[in-house]
Amino acid sequence: MSSSKGLYVIILNWNGEQVIGPCLDSLRAVESVEFGIIVVDNGSTDSSVEIVQREYPEVELIRNDENLLFAEGNNVGLRRAMELGGDLFLLLNNDTEVDQGFLEPMIDVLRRHPDVGIVGPMILYYDDPGRIWYGGGDFYPLIWIPRHRDIRKLQTETSGAGGETGYVSGCALLVKREVIEKTGMLDPSYRIYCEDVDFCLRAQGEGYRCYYEPAARIRHKVSSSSGGGFTPFKLENRIVSTSLLFKRFKPLWWMVLSFPLHACAFLLLLAALLLSGRWRLLRAALRGMMRIARGV
Repeated sequence: MSSSKGLYVIILNWNGEQVIGPCLDSLRAVESVEFGIIVVDNGSTDSSVEIVQREYPEVELIRNDENLLFAEGNNVGLRRAMELGGDLFLLLNNDTEVDQGFLEPMIDVLRRHPDVGIVGPMILYYDDPGRIWYGGGDFYPLIWIPRHRDIRKLQTETSGAGGETGYVSGCALLVKREVIEKTGMLDPSYRIYCEDVDFCLRAQGEGYRCYYEPAARIRHKVSSSSGGGFTPFKLENRIVSTSLLFKRFKPLWWMVLSFPLHACAFLLLLAALLLSGRWRLLRAALRGMMRIARGV
């Protein structure tokens, strides 16, 4: 597999004037692997487009007229990278900064394991770079809700081992062209959240493995596009997207049998929000459930 000219980094940007420059600067510092950069702007209203145009002439900039959200925004970049002849694509959040040597370990995984189609790095909190945000992905037992392994743990508290993972975070996801050609692109049906999980599960259904490589590291300014932290926007949309994930990948009998567990988990969430007085989050959770009931 070629690691030069065929590799494109695709960065989706939306009002990222505070983060897009440092992200691109960190990529400029990567000298050991040759790659192209495509920034897809999702209808920004701040100065981030002007920053890219003025300060990063080597970057190909695509401007969408509106916010196409995560899946379709990234798909625009993937289509362009495929037109350019790319065979390896890295989806990268605009609110990340990469280590200089982050690409080689992931590319090496693909060379050593032909059946691996998707690879992700260790993702650390930008403000606490010794602490893990993503250390692989799996699902909570029984209720099958996606979760990050080792989230908020110090690196020293984990084994540091890489290997197969349930899914790779879309924050930094390296994928072979052949995977996209077989499974299709990210699914815009999710609107926001769980697109990466869906994509990885579809790839696994085609026989590809997903791999977590902790020797590759980036730092994430977590959730800057959604306001950071545990926001009403995030909670509402995660509830809706997780429900869609169930419908797509779980049989009806499983959903019926697991309904009491999901109902109990949701009621416990509502109780916790109510008792703590987090009214905006409580309303967001209820809006999410209403959207599921309406099929929206």
